[in-house]
Amino acid sequence: MLMRMMFAGLAAALAMLGTAGTGHAEPARAVVVIVPGQYLGALPYQPLAAALRADGYEPVVLDLKGIDIAADAGAISGSVAAVAAANPGREIALVGHSIGALSTRYYLRELGGTGTVARYVAIGAPQYGSPGACGQPGAPEACPGTPFMANLNAGDDTPGATAYYSIRSEREWSDGRLDGGQCRLTPFPTLGNGGIDHSLEPVLPAVLEQLRSALAGGCAGEYADEPDGAITAESTLFPSGIPFG
Repeated sequence: MLMRMMFAGLAAALAMLGTAGTGHAEPARAVVVIVPGQYLGALPYQPLAAALRADGYEPVVLDLKGIDIAADAGAISGSVAAVAAANPGREIALVGHSIGALSTRYYLRELGGTGTVARYVAIGAPQYGSPGACGQPGAPEACPGTPFMANLNAGDDTPGATAYYSIRSEREWSDGRLDGGQCRLTPFPTLGNGGIDHSLEPVLPAVLEQLRSALAGGCAGEYADEPDGAITAESTLFPSGIPFG
């Protein structure tokens, strides 16, 4: 009940922030395809979509469950292809939250998405895996060290001409680093423990502000270009020393 009340309150604040963002209607800019986190579905992302729409973007929120990363990547591929066909010449951005950020990156890396997607923004992404996935029925392949994760992170993590961005809180469970070139936006102040931050990211005003910066092509943080193989799963976990759970 408390979590639902926090979601509702923050969603209302985010919607107000979105409507106050530009003050006037603008022609649609990029089409922004939003991929939800595990089990969340599309509903928690509607306030974020409304705020982006008020900014002149055209948001498309997918309704995926995040229990099979490769299957979701196939669904993303189909959705992006449809968006591209309906919007010739328009820039397409992909925004993935949590497990959704892994399925979007799998699409970019394995299914040829870098030829279509201009920007990839990961929010709270366990890019090298999360212990929370180990042994669970949904997306167990996201457990650190699985063959799936080893393949996803072999060689250049950020291929193609797509621009890669990372957003996270100060106490996120995984720092979301990728090698090969990535804008790491400055971690936003935490609300509490990493779990609360992670769950509420779709409706946090701080996430909206950093997403706006990324979609505009800025890097309100640090651009890092680490060599291939410089990052390990262990080095990305618990960056603030907060034990998992």
